[in-house]
Amino acid sequence: MKKIALFTALLTLGLAVNAQTLNVQSAMSDLKRGYLNKAKASIDKACVHEDTKEDAKTWYYAGLIYSMIGDAATDPQSKYKKYKDLDPDWCQKAYDAAMRCKELDKAGDFDLKYIFSKVGSTYYNKSIELFNAGNYKDALELSDKAAKVLNNSGDPDLANESIYIAGYCCQMLKDSEGVKKYYGPLVRRSKIKEEFKPRMQHVYTVMYGVYKDLKDTANVIKTAERYTKVLPEDPAANLLLANAYIWTGNNAKAIELANKAIDESKNTPAYPKMLCAAASVYEQSGDYATAEAKYNESSQLQPNQFEANYGMASMMINRASEKNDAINKIVDAGDFSEESDALMAKLTEERNAFFRQAIPYLKTAINHIDGLNEEEQAQYRPQLYSCLRTLNICYVTLEMYEDAKPVKARLDKIEAGANN
Repeated sequence: MKKIALFTALLTLGLAVNAQTLNVQSAMSDLKRGYLNKAKASIDKACVHEDTKEDAKTWYYAGLIYSMIGDAATDPQSKYKKYKDLDPDWCQKAYDAAMRCKELDKAGDFDLKYIFSKVGSTYYNKSIELFNAGNYKDALELSDKAAKVLNNSGDPDLANESIYIAGYCCQMLKDSEGVKKYYGPLVRRSKIKEEFKPRMQHVYTVMYGVYKDLKDTANVIKTAERYTKVLPEDPAANLLLANAYIWTGNNAKAIELANKAIDESKNTPAYPKMLCAAASVYEQSGDYATAEAKYNESSQLQPNQFEANYGMASMMINRASEKNDAINKIVDAGDFSEESDALMAKLTEERNAFFRQAIPYLKTAINHIDGLNEEEQAQYRPQLYSCLRTLNICYVTLEMYEDAKPVKARLDKIEAGANN
């Protein structure tokens, strides 16, 4: 009797083991037949049972099933669409399952690319939505996740797009270290795919600005030179290098490169923008007349554009700042003589005149951005913020407080979104 009882106990145990193995098999079968709810129920049991939770196959099917739940949630044409609300947390669960499978699958029997691709592309798409809405903090978190997942999927192109968005978020959040973290590796690449080159124009320019703010002369030059070597066909590369030479005091070399960029872009759609960029180089060298002529030529070729209006406004604001610095020097010196008062009055009027000249250019630049579609507006958001902030300063300085109110309201809204 004891032997029979022992055999019965072993038989019962064996059936339990088989039952758990059958949960994986049932999940596979239900998935193929389109019963996603049953497949989920079976695989969830297998994922926690002692006999199957250490099996790579269990986690492979868990990742696959949760990916299919994601397919139902994101694709209206999915054959599983009736299960679109089966599990709102499908994305994280699919990723966790794939990573567990990868950990257990020592022989490399399971191809996880589809799961990682589904999860990564979902994180990427959500990050774009958040970025376009101005929620840079959450967009950064998701784009960072997307980059890591997509690198596992074997999709480096979309991973690069995610890295680009992550760096852009850091730029909007004024996080210089974050910008360097994401854009630094991109800058160091020696080969760039054709479709990613427009992104790299932004990357080089932003990294240049970061190093310039840090007064890191060596990396300012390296970044600009890297741009000219990797994308020699891009006239904007010569202009960035020209700006680097301006910054280091070599105005002659800077103007030479600016003129080269203009010549290279003639008879191309980029020519009006190249004129504006060259105008900035001339402005920085102190040749305001030539700078203004370049901006005007650009405006004649392409009326009501952003770049020429923004450039002219920036030049006027910079010149106003020079006058303001001169005023502050007199105040700091404590010289209250009649001659000083007269000079301050003259400088104040000259400063205000530059502010007044800047206002219509700023308004035209803002109107240009407001007329763009949603995706294009997102790309111009840093410039929009800059224009609104500068316009607000002009209005307040000129005591045009009623004009300043709607501008300040827009600024507050943008800043509130950036701090989410």
